[in-house]
Formats: sequence, structure tokens, C-alpha cells
Amino acid sequence: MVNKANQTLDKKDLMLLGELQKDSKLSEQRLAGKTGIPMTTVHNRLGKLRGLGVIRSYTISVDYAKLGRPLVAYVLVKAVPGIDQRKLLGRIAAMPNICEASMVAGDFDIIFKARVASMEELNGMLAGDLRRQKTIGAARTVISYETIENL
Repeated sequence: MVNKANQTLDKKDLMLLGELQKDSKLSEQRLAGKTGIPMTTVHNRLGKLRGLGVIRSYTISVDYAKLGRPLVAYVLVKAVPGIDQRKLLGRIAAMPNICEASMVAGDFDIIFKARVASMEELNGMLAGDLRRQKTIGAARTVISYETIENL
């Protein structure tokens, strides 16, 4: 169960969320059919989920290989002591081909996920854009050779 503002999500809410994660284009009528929940209930629950901020937006799933960016890399970044890590996170997140960036606890301060066309493009991004920043003390890159996305 998820709690927010004294509201709990039950099995029906989670069923609706699960179906929308698979296909955010589903109409309320199709959601009702897929879940067995009456359409009026589906409508009311979706409104509640949006109101609680559980549903923030409806989006798409992109096949990056078909866009010419099949290579996925995760880069761990250690910031120079004393710098504003939030500002560094914002600069990294704004770089081209960065899918997501997070501040993390542990030996590194930031991790980000990049999708690029080739190793050459990745090297250009790392050697050019990233290492030129004087606020980065160290970086470690991990290449993904297969990914399964749970939607």
C-alpha cells in the first residue's frame, strides 16, 4: 500500500497503474475492460491518482536503437569537494543524449544514463563534455550490452 495525504492505493489502483504503464494510450473504457473495474470507478480512480500526484504524465516508450542510439552507458561521477552537486547534476542532465541523472549515496555523487550511437560518440561526450568540467574529480563508465525495461 502507498500512503499520501491519508490516501491509500489498493489493488484496483495498482491494476490501473499497471495497465497504463504498459500502454498509456488506453482509454477509460479499455481500462475498464482490461481490469474488470466499472468505467465510472476507473474514471474516479484515475482522477484521484492524478490529484495525488501518483500519475504525473502520460508518456511513450521509445526504441532508441531505431533512433540510431543503441548503446547504453551508465556513468558514475565523483564531484570535486565543496562544489554544488545539484548544479552539477543539472548541467549533466542538460547534456545531449542523457536519459536520466541522479544524485546518489556512496563512493560516487552522481550517476547518469546516456544513450549514444557509438563508442566514438560516447568517448566524445566523456572526453569532451564531461572531463572539461572542473567540478568533476573522477568518473567511471559501465557499458550495458542488454537491457530489459519494466514498464
